[in-house]
Amino acid sequence: MATNSFNRRNQVQGMWTLALAGMLCVPAYQVSAQQVEKSSKAGTGVYEAVISSQDNHIYVTAAGSRNNPNGALYKIDLATLAVVDSIPLKENPPFGIAINNKTQIAYTSNTRTNSVSAVDLKSGKLIATFNHGGEKSHTREVLVDEDSNTIYVTDVGKPSSIWVIDGKTNTFSHLIENTGATTTGLTFVGNDRNKIYVTNMGDNGIAVIDVKSRKVEKSFPSGGESPINIVSDGKRLFVTNQKSGTVTVLSTDGELLKSIATGAGAIGIAYDPVKNRIYSANRQTGTTTVIDAETYAVLADLPTGSHPNHVKIDPNTGTAYVINKAKGGRPVEGQPLVVDDNGDTVTKIN
Repeated sequence: MATNSFNRRNQVQGMWTLALAGMLCVPAYQVSAQQVEKSSKAGTGVYEAVISSQDNHIYVTAAGSRNNPNGALYKIDLATLAVVDSIPLKENPPFGIAINNKTQIAYTSNTRTNSVSAVDLKSGKLIATFNHGGEKSHTREVLVDEDSNTIYVTDVGKPSSIWVIDGKTNTFSHLIENTGATTTGLTFVGNDRNKIYVTNMGDNGIAVIDVKSRKVEKSFPSGGESPINIVSDGKRLFVTNQKSGTVTVLSTDGELLKSIATGAGAIGIAYDPVKNRIYSANRQTGTTTVIDAETYAVLADLPTGSHPNHVKIDPNTGTAYVINKAKGGRPVEGQPLVVDDNGDTVTKIN
C-alpha cells in the first residue's frame, strides 16, 4: 500500500515537472503577449494625442472631415475610452499636439491654417493662436521643453524650419532655419534639451540641431526610406521609416544598430520605459507592432484600426493608446456615404 502511494506521488511529481518544463519552453513573447483591450470612437478626423499626468485623461486632436472641417480636442477617459468633454477649435482644426504637464497647456499644430494654438486643459479654453509671419508654412510635430517652457514645432518644407515658441508668454519667439529637406518628427535625448534630433524625409536622414546656435550640428542616415517620426529612450533613437515600413534603431552618433520590419506606412512611434518596448503604428497595414527594446524581437502585430497614426504611452502604467485615422476619399454624388467603423478611434493595448 505504501509502495503504491509512493509511486503515485512520483507520477504526480513527474507530471508537474513535465508541465513546468513545457511552460518554461514557451517563448516569453507568448507568455506576456499584449492584446487589444478595447477601441472606441474618438471624434472625426482624429490625428494625435497627449496624456495629462495631472488629470489622467488622454486628449485627442480631431480636425473634422472634408465636408465638415470643425476642429476639436476631445478629453477621453483612460480606462473606459469614453469621451467626457471636448474643447472646440473650429477656426483652426488641430493635427499634431504636445503638452507641458507642469502648466497643463497643450500646443496643437494646425496644418490647414499654418498656425499653432495654446489650449489650457484645466479651464478647457483656447489661450492663443499664432503664426510666424511667413507667407507659407506647414506646421506638423510639436515638442515641449517643460523646464524652460519652450515649444518647438516643425515647419515642413524644402528647406524646413522649426518654430520656437515662448510658453511663458505664449508667443512666437524665433525660427531655427534650414533644418533639412522635409523635416517632420523631432525629439530630445535624455535630459539634454540643448539638442533636438529631427527626421528629414527628403534625404532619408537624421539631423542634430543645436538650439542655442540654431544650426544643424551633424546629420546621418536614418537606415530606412522616408523617416517620419522619432523618439528616444535616452541612449538610442527609434525611427519610423514610412516608405520602407521599418523601425530603425540608431545610436545618437548615427550607428545603425537594428532595422526591424513592421508594416507598410510605419508612421507613429513610441517608447514604453515601463515594459521596455517600442510601438510602431503602421498606417497602411492597419496594425500596431510591439517590439522588445532589448532583443528587438517583434512581440505582436495587432490590428488596431483602419489607419493607425499615433501612439501614446501612459507613463504610470505602460498602457499604450493608438489613434486610428479613418479611411479617406471624397464623397461621390449619388453614392451612399461610406461609414468606417474602424476609423476615427482610439485603441487601448493592455
